[in-house]
Amino acid sequence: MKEMSVQRALKTKVKTNYFSFKCDQPIFKYKVDTEPQIPPNQVGLFFRILSKLRESLTEKMSPYQPSSFSLYSPVHIEETTLNAEYDNVNYTVRIVPSGMLEVSGEDRESLVFMGRFFKVLQSQLRLKQVGRKYFDDKSVKPYDNWKLKVWPGFQTSLNAYQDRILVNIDTCFKVLRETTMHEFIENLMQRFHGNQERVKEEAIGMTVMTR
Repeated sequence: MKEMSVQRALKTKVKTNYFSFKCDQPIFKYKVDTEPQIPPNQVGLFFRILSKLRESLTEKMSPYQPSSFSLYSPVHIEETTLNAEYDNVNYTVRIVPSGMLEVSGEDRESLVFMGRFFKVLQSQLRLKQVGRKYFDDKSVKPYDNWKLKVWPGFQTSLNAYQDRILVNIDTCFKVLRETTMHEFIENLMQRFHGNQERVKEEAIGMTVMTR
């Protein structure tokens, strides 16, 4: 009986804020070559050229996700060539199938892809992004007695565990004061008896949001 009690005690249920990221369909990889060639350190130029081809790419392989001279999509297409003009330069863009992406926590490429893909998904939520955090400014909780408002939000990160990709989701809140900067400085002047140096120490470096 004692042995059975010990075994039962070891079966502990654990709740976590990590969720397994699953992909139920294949992701095809495409290498993107351009003529003239884009230098490796000018990835921004690559994205700007792709933006010129958005309509053509959407017709052929929507949805798709670019990532440093590559494209990823659940749609399979044969090798294709497109043309785009940017900054008075004509570019020939060749899209070449290069296999499939194995979504795994052990694969660096899939981690980079999922990180970009997850950012795109979050941007579609129409939330207010502050740094790496997202806040819902439509679900504000007011505290009028203290001239405060609280925005509920969350922050996420991707982590690899063995062969799985895990999404960590943490709740967070942003507290906004409803006082104006003028009111805040006046209060500091009263608090520090007109000592402007102390007021500067408190005020400089603060974040001020305007409407």
